[in-house]
Amino acid sequence: MNNTHRQLHSGIKAFIVATFLYLAFVGVSAEAATMSVSPSTGVYNSGSTFTVKVIVNSQSASINAAEGTLKFNPNELSVVSANRSGSIFNLWVTEPTFSNSAGTVSFSGGLPSGYTGSSGNIMTVTFRAKGSGPAKVSITGGSVLANDGQGTNVLSSMNGGAYTLQAASTAPEAEEVIVEYVAPANTPGTPNVTSSTHGDQKKWYTTTEAVLSWDLPGDVTAVRTLLDDKSTAIPTKVYDSPIRTITLALDEGVSYFHVQFKNKDGWGKVAHYRLAADTQKPSEIVIAHAEGSDINSPDQQLAVAVKDSGSEVLRFKVQVDSNEAFEFTKEKASSTIPLTGLTPGYHTVVIEAFDEAGNSIIGNYSFSIEAFEAPVFTEVPTEISEQVIPVIKGTTRPNSTVQITLTKVGAEPRTYEVKSDESGVFTFIPEGRFSTGVYEVTAKAIDQYGAQSADSETARIAVQQPGFIRVGSFLVGVLSVVIPLIGLTVLAIVGVWYMIIYLRRFRRRIKVESIEALDILHREFTSLDREVAAQEIALQESRKTKKLTQAEQTMINTIRQSLKVSQSKVEKEITDVTRLTNQSE
Repeated sequence: MNNTHRQLHSGIKAFIVATFLYLAFVGVSAEAATMSVSPSTGVYNSGSTFTVKVIVNSQSASINAAEGTLKFNPNELSVVSANRSGSIFNLWVTEPTFSNSAGTVSFSGGLPSGYTGSSGNIMTVTFRAKGSGPAKVSITGGSVLANDGQGTNVLSSMNGGAYTLQAASTAPEAEEVIVEYVAPANTPGTPNVTSSTHGDQKKWYTTTEAVLSWDLPGDVTAVRTLLDDKSTAIPTKVYDSPIRTITLALDEGVSYFHVQFKNKDGWGKVAHYRLAADTQKPSEIVIAHAEGSDINSPDQQLAVAVKDSGSEVLRFKVQVDSNEAFEFTKEKASSTIPLTGLTPGYHTVVIEAFDEAGNSIIGNYSFSIEAFEAPVFTEVPTEISEQVIPVIKGTTRPNSTVQITLTKVGAEPRTYEVKSDESGVFTFIPEGRFSTGVYEVTAKAIDQYGAQSADSETARIAVQQPGFIRVGSFLVGVLSVVIPLIGLTVLAIVGVWYMIIYLRRFRRRIKVESIEALDILHREFTSLDREVAAQEIALQESRKTKKLTQAEQTMINTIRQSLKVSQSKVEKEITDVTRLTNQSE
């Protein structure tokens, strides 16, 4: 009984140990992760550069952080650059940094949402080969943390790289000979590869994750693939269980995916698919005037230099001042953008440069277009009548087009064009006669090369009615006063006679009235004479010379003489009435 009990106890103990070992093995294998340098081998010439990536394989587990240090011999290799372009991590405790004296490249980054995959790119390092012989790159002090909320280190192995450095050959390199794989008879044809992320093989894309797929014929028993930088290559990675799709992590630049089918007769033809990725915007844009530019010309050439480590910059969006932007596509080996029709003054240009993937950078540039000297008027009448067509002359650059702007104050301007001769003289004769008013004239010149001048000073022309029309208007004004006075005088005389005839009994009263009428006559004619004198003075003041023409002076003298004769006649009649009244007494 005791023996049986001991055997049972030993069996239970062995079962518990076996279970613990099984669970430990399963847990470790399920959570193990590896960190490697890719490619792990290669042959490079001394002085040349090559690029390696540090990749992590999470072994189906989810990870959220990794760190480590690359070690190398500074006598064998030197680091040209270390960057996280295309990395699966977006948070960095320590950006990729390197020391060529110490022979180290350090990194520490993470991804809060976690990563699961077999080839997650952590960072990219470019080395330069030094000397010849073997060179090693190892990973030390590494850790990979599980995305389990506890920061469990699941790193199981760190795999470095071993490279061969050889002295650079002085002989010219032979051209690469591309040998395409020749498939045996009855093997599968070329796979038809499509991509949901990089659908056009000629274009560039801003994503480094490529998803490709293909249809599998019924007799395919295996598939093999390869991703490298060669346009033709034979795939090496075999999938004994044929796959229909694949997701790839791309480097910056151009890569090629190769895929091949196998059936019972062997491996068939290879499909090659171009993949171009560029996630970085251009690093610098420099804008300047093209060499030999004329700063006075309305047509300018801007030289635009853009630095981009990825795809080529071929397209620009250009906005001048506040005008609508226009598209410009660069021609081969040319990056000069033309600007036309610019006016003198200050201009600002905004240029956005796009690479083939659509990444862009914006640059600004300002400059001024200088105007040449303004046209000068040499002959411009300041005062003309409506019957006169003015002749306007001036000087500017020889063989230029002169734009004359003629504006009547209060009306819309009109523009005319004339040409200057070889000595720079231009003549402008308006169409038709001017109406009464004030006109303003300005000029601007455009020389034979398109350069523009500044605007000239404004010249003014006063247009008036002819002299005899103004005198006639004056006479009408004077007569409108004289005639009513004469009419009133005649009525007074008639009234006097009426009183003499019909009011004899009131002779004395008539005598008094006749004396008053004579006195009124004197005053009215005196006032009339003063009005004529005032009109004469006003007419003189309106003249630039302050003098009347002989005809005008004669007319005024005639009016005065006529007034005197009329006054004399009326006085005589009133005197006669008075005398008759006295005789009647």
